[in-house]
Amino acid sequence: MTFNDMPSGSASPRVIESSCVSERPALCAQAIIDRSGAANLIVLLRVRMGFPAESFALAARPLIDGYAEFLQLRPMPGSSRYGGPGGQLQRGLVTALRALDHRRGQILPRNAPPEILGELAHRWTYAVFAAALLRDVGGGQSDDRVRMFERWVPPIVHAWLAEHPPLMAELRAVLVGRADASSAIAELVERAANGARPHAEVAVPRAQSESIACAVEASVETAPIAPEADGPEFLDGVDAAGAERPRRFMEWVRQGIADGTLPVNVRGALVHGVEDGLLLASPGIFRAFIRRDGAGQAEPGDAAKRLQREVLRAAWHLRADGGVNLHGYAWKQDGRAAARIHGIVILAPSRFLDPVPPINPALVRVGDSAPAAE
Repeated sequence: MTFNDMPSGSASPRVIESSCVSERPALCAQAIIDRSGAANLIVLLRVRMGFPAESFALAARPLIDGYAEFLQLRPMPGSSRYGGPGGQLQRGLVTALRALDHRRGQILPRNAPPEILGELAHRWTYAVFAAALLRDVGGGQSDDRVRMFERWVPPIVHAWLAEHPPLMAELRAVLVGRADASSAIAELVERAANGARPHAEVAVPRAQSESIACAVEASVETAPIAPEADGPEFLDGVDAAGAERPRRFMEWVRQGIADGTLPVNVRGALVHGVEDGLLLASPGIFRAFIRRDGAGQAEPGDAAKRLQREVLRAAWHLRADGGVNLHGYAWKQDGRAAARIHGIVILAPSRFLDPVPPINPALVRVGDSAPAAE
């Protein structure tokens, strides 16, 4: 979604800032997100929603920030997965990620004529995201969920959703806990909350364009759909025959970072923190593992390429348009590109690493390589 042709006399939409002020909770949203390790989950949410960055910042980030400031760093008592600081926030974000995965296999709104599906696609995606994020907030009080939605979702987004009354009626019914049995949003949220795996994806027509109260134009991009971001429970969901070695590879990366045998964020390193996740330089990182692991007599000649294909099939990485799996970065020194690095980017590396390496400020993404063989 992009902004232009704002209505005359209306204030330009402003993204809710995460600054701390006296009437707000003890920690502001960004501090909570940083301390809870939820930043990568939010990156993954944007990818799954398929919103351009500026549209995600306008429409989704205020709701996430309000949700974070309400929860602060509360853990989920008795949970081994979410028992740490920020566990409730992480759980809500993961439920939203699951719901968006399920939404991929749905043509929404159901039974709508094909000519309007493109216009409404992003609205329904947003509604699924909001309903899933708020599912467990407010101690289960439905009125609290409605108030939070009204307070945290910007007015311009309210108006955009309200342009399709059936959607708003269904979303409100889900928020207050009185959804009809036929509600697609309720079904997707409950399947996500219960940990069900997505059904096979069906073809969804490409969206054309849409506006938020005649102020926002949204072009649907075929965003790369990323893997689940919730640890071993979700890794099982993408596991296939032969995924055992990719898991050993990621454990080797984790151990190498922990004991210093794999340097991070320095010139010549095979591992770097980047904005989208963890950059693993290719083919060097795979060759290093093969040397350590041993190719074995049954391995084909190019064992490193085979390992890379196996890791790609595990679907933990960032895919760009056109099926591109390898991404290029330039190492900037004194404002000039001193070196180039190509590799795969592991999304939500907190699934594998704790702590996650910081972002390397010297690296600038410069373009994507040709699709790697899978």
